[in-house]
Amino acid sequence: MKITGTRSHIFIETEGKILKIAGELTATPAFYADINSINQWEKPSDNIKITEEEKKILIDKIIEESNQPGNIPIIFE
Repeated sequence: MKITGTRSHIFIETEGKILKIAGELTATPAFYADINSINQWEKPSDNIKITEEEKKILIDKIIEESNQPGNIPIIFE
């Protein structure tokens, strides 16, 4: 899993697909991610919807990865 981002979005690359999640980077530093923006993958996989079960698994993996030393924490709201 690779996590990159800007002040208003993070991009999650996993299993050859990319997910764009809206949110806000704060001065803490932490990224507050909008859980409701997790709906589907980015192109060319945009025809694949993300199920609630997949969403929960992705969130768990993202939080685990962001809690590694040197990474910015990602908090889902």
